[in-house]
Amino acid sequence: MPRTPEASAAVRDTTRARIRRAAVLLMAEQGYHATTLRQVAARAEVADGLPSRYFGSKAGLLIDVADGWRERTRVALAAHEGDDPEATLRLLVRSALLGLDTSPEEIDEGRAVSALLADPQARDVLREAGADIASADLLRALDEALLRIGSPDPEGDRLVLMAGIRGGLVLAAEDADFPLRRLEDALLDRVRPHTP
Repeated sequence: MPRTPEASAAVRDTTRARIRRAAVLLMAEQGYHATTLRQVAARAEVADGLPSRYFGSKAGLLIDVADGWRERTRVALAAHEGDDPEATLRLLVRSALLGLDTSPEEIDEGRAVSALLADPQARDVLREAGADIASADLLRALDEALLRIGSPDPEGDRLVLMAGIRGGLVLAAEDADFPLRRLEDALLDRVRPHTP
């Protein structure tokens, strides 16, 4: 009996998710440049041609991963719209460092994405694809949250957060035990206004 269109769409979505996850984990383990679509297919346990069929290329797959990460952050922000600015700051910093911790799989994937985003070759691909422009709304949300918490130097605090996040990603890529959760707390403590 043939599948319904809905069942076919569900199989495609599941296959895309398996390919995406396999790619993230492999690229984090061995680097963007060293990872091939054939290796991704083997790790995802799908036919060799499916990664390129679904994503076009290795760069297309990486861009899809980054787009998905940004979209999950946007959805989480929209769900908390109007919440206190400290919650917004925490959500943005956590998303950049670890993902949104919605499941054990996402925590593992968040660590892998962290390692991947520290890879200079992956960063070059994303920069060329306009990832910084695609993240502009998230950076505006960060700026607004800093203003709302009363930061005396929002521009400086943004720089501290961005540098801390980028440095944390590099360190986590080198050491799987690097305490990203502790870094999250330390960064947020640094940018909160302190009353005398």
